[in-house]
Amino acid sequence: MHYIKMINFRILFAILVLGLIVACKHEPGKIIPTPPIVPLPDCDSTVIKFTTDVMPYVNSSCVVPGCHDNKGPAAGIDLSSYDAIMNATVRGVKIVKPGDPLNSKFCRVLFLLDLVPMAPPFNYQLSNKAKDNFVKWVQQGAKNNAPCVTRVDTTQFKYRSTIAPLINKYCTGCHFGNYNSGNVLLTRYSEVKAVVDSNKLYQVIANIDGFPKMPTGVVTMQPNEIVQIRKWIEDGAPNN
Repeated sequence: MHYIKMINFRILFAILVLGLIVACKHEPGKIIPTPPIVPLPDCDSTVIKFTTDVMPYVNSSCVVPGCHDNKGPAAGIDLSSYDAIMNATVRGVKIVKPGDPLNSKFCRVLFLLDLVPMAPPFNYQLSNKAKDNFVKWVQQGAKNNAPCVTRVDTTQFKYRSTIAPLINKYCTGCHFGNYNSGNVLLTRYSEVKAVVDSNKLYQVIANIDGFPKMPTGVVTMQPNEIVQIRKWIEDGAPNN
């Protein structure tokens, strides 16, 4: 009798263990629950965003070697990040006064309101749009806005209306004139096309195939902007 009870106990134990093993296995095709992914909100078109509307121009035209990078900034003015810009001073006065662009050296130098104009005459000159963004950003409080997504129509990728402005915004400042980075010029269509033909333009901005990320520093092209450049290249990179 004792022997039979032991056999029954072992059978019940084996069934219990087998049931647990089966229960722990994932059923084929069953989706494992994952935490919800919260998408970035759309950017408010009336608000100037530091990361997308200001810093790309600063990074390309001001934070170049020998100027206002963080490795030996000219006049001790480091413009390589939001914190650096907000803490930068000239004669003890901060160059950005939130809400007051007229008394912010960050803006004044763009309009010949100070003794030393910026960018210097031999450097790549900021566009009127960039200057306007700087003024509005300071006027709106010079905030380091939360990340958001600027909606872009990725079906539009003509060179003159879309691609050239993107290259000018993110790249040309570092790839201009005698001080061009890496001996690469990106000031006109023929120069941009040459980099496309060398299979480097898309690779560096998308940071793929072992190529270094471009632009350097804290700035990165937005995904929808990269899509526009990819589509333009796939279309043969025409000067349209």
